[in-house]
Amino acid sequence: MKQWLMMAAAVVALCGSMTGCKADAGKPVNGTMDNPVEMGNAPEAVYNVMKKIARTDERLETLMEDKASGVAVYSLMRCDDETSSEGYGILVAKGDVVTAFPKIRHGNMPRARYDAQTDDLWLACGEVEGTGVLAEALYCLHFDDKGHAEVTDVINPYLVQQAACKMLTYKVDGQEITFYSEGKQLAQVTNHITDMGEIMDDAIYIGEQITYSIDTPMTVHITPGLNFVTGKVLLYDDMPTFNASWDVLDGGQMMRLYNIKLDAEP
Repeated sequence: MKQWLMMAAAVVALCGSMTGCKADAGKPVNGTMDNPVEMGNAPEAVYNVMKKIARTDERLETLMEDKASGVAVYSLMRCDDETSSEGYGILVAKGDVVTAFPKIRHGNMPRARYDAQTDDLWLACGEVEGTGVLAEALYCLHFDDKGHAEVTDVINPYLVQQAACKMLTYKVDGQEITFYSEGKQLAQVTNHITDMGEIMDDAIYIGEQITYSIDTPMTVHITPGLNFVTGKVLLYDDMPTFNASWDVLDGGQMMRLYNIKLDAEP
């Protein structure tokens, strides 16, 4: 018995002196999405309009225009005076060649950036939107030798959620919430919401707020939501925002986040 106690003490001392033994960093965060977001369900009216629309059409809004490269991106705001585009429809132009993408949902606050050196055209588009909800998809497009654009990669927000669920953990102590990544503390915040009852045992969810900065270096921004006993309505008043770099793995089926940090402007 004495020998066992001595061995246990030695293990505790060793863990205290080695970085390989991590302290308990709490529970993994939960995801709000059970499956990948269904993308590309544009209304038929959008398909009909995009078959013959010109870049000068007043129903289009200019997202980006790189005059030096002759590349421009437009979003369809409405099909006609009585029919909404429901946030669908992107038109890409390079020189005199235009390519229509009726399946791309641009949403309310899309952004575009063209990198002439790599020929990458990046689009950050609101795939899931609502009150307090904005989950973006990220598209990468390239041009063929005739100037036609094609989508080469797209990141479903579900991939970001799943990657973050593997990387982020948390602890709740009263009204104090501490966030970790791989055992390293990222942030500690205090909940000040008092009219929603107690914080649920499964307190932290992600998936409703996922956005991108598409300027160089590109980052994904993830804001967790706090869950209370008064209905499953996630609140974000005191929550931090984290940014991260990423790799897409297995042919776009998985994602790895790295360099996870507290965003400068949570």
